[in-house]
Amino acid sequence: MAFVTACASSGPPREDAGRQRPEKVRASMTVLVEDSLRLLAGRGVLWITATPEARAGLPAPSELREDTRVRRMNVHLLAVVSPDSALNDAAWRGVNGAVIDLTDGGFAARSAVPTLHRLVATAARHKARIVILDHPPSLGGETNDGPMWRPVEGVEVELPIRYGLSIGEVLRLFRPSLPADADLRVVPARGVRRAKFWGKESKLAWASPVGEVKDTDDLLLAASLLPLEGTALSLGRGTGEPLIRFGAPWLDPKRVLDELSDRPLPGVKFDVDRFTPRAPSDGKYDGVSLPAIRMRVVDRGRVQTGRMALDIAWAVWKVHGDSLRLTGAAGSPGLGAFLARVTKGDDPDSMVDASLPALVAFQKRARGVMLYR
Repeated sequence: MAFVTACASSGPPREDAGRQRPEKVRASMTVLVEDSLRLLAGRGVLWITATPEARAGLPAPSELREDTRVRRMNVHLLAVVSPDSALNDAAWRGVNGAVIDLTDGGFAARSAVPTLHRLVATAARHKARIVILDHPPSLGGETNDGPMWRPVEGVEVELPIRYGLSIGEVLRLFRPSLPADADLRVVPARGVRRAKFWGKESKLAWASPVGEVKDTDDLLLAASLLPLEGTALSLGRGTGEPLIRFGAPWLDPKRVLDELSDRPLPGVKFDVDRFTPRAPSDGKYDGVSLPAIRMRVVDRGRVQTGRMALDIAWAVWKVHGDSLRLTGAAGSPGLGAFLARVTKGDDPDSMVDASLPALVAFQKRARGVMLYR
């Protein structure tokens, strides 16, 4: 399989670079158009994206049809389609090139990895060259937390609940499970550092993987609460502060907080709260004033999203039992099986701690696929 990084990664400047300024931050779309269109020269191209609109100074993909550089390279942008549409074989008629432009949160509840894996396999089946526009994750590139999960059915590669890899890096990790004849090229962003993989701090065009949450610290909290969507808890939808607090008519916040006080949850504080959802998108408790718990990040470098989700579920379950309806979260990406174990009395911290050897092994493997420093 051809698996090529199409242009230089954005590592640190060389010591012998003298007074050269750090490389300007450029999004992968910009790098493709300015430096790497040769990868698609003479090809009929399908552009696959969930965000077809213009954003943060970047053009809409459809606007590239009229770009003189695209025309000069004889690149024929045939259609801009959604990931779901691209999984339909009919979309590939007359296509021998594909650009996959998907963002990924870098955590299980908003992971694009399963879809990305299927798209690469589909493109390879149609003998199309695949160009990946790389996007850094939203919640840091230097922090991972477990437990571990397998995002692609039938593939043994495990990721932590928060894995902190870009799309291109993840694909390099999954390379042995991709079709052997896949002609796959990765176009990294330039000028960005791993320490800046925090939403807008990267200075790249950024769209939050959770549309209701725009603040990066709040996104850490949302990553912990999203696995509980299928329960009877309201996660604050229908309020001005969704996915950073949770409540229910039957919730006793003080008792739940007493249970949480003995759990190892660094980097976050919990407070008693109350909110009233108005026309919530999840349909829960419209117009009802709910006793609640509000969360806030005090040290994002110490927050453990997977552990926090499981400990919250455990504390609410211990106080309220079946009122939580925790079995409704059994299908949650990454954490569903672990949440089911909470209802059987398993200690969540023991589950997370048991995954530490696998997490360390992942971190060693991840260093070998990193495109950014």
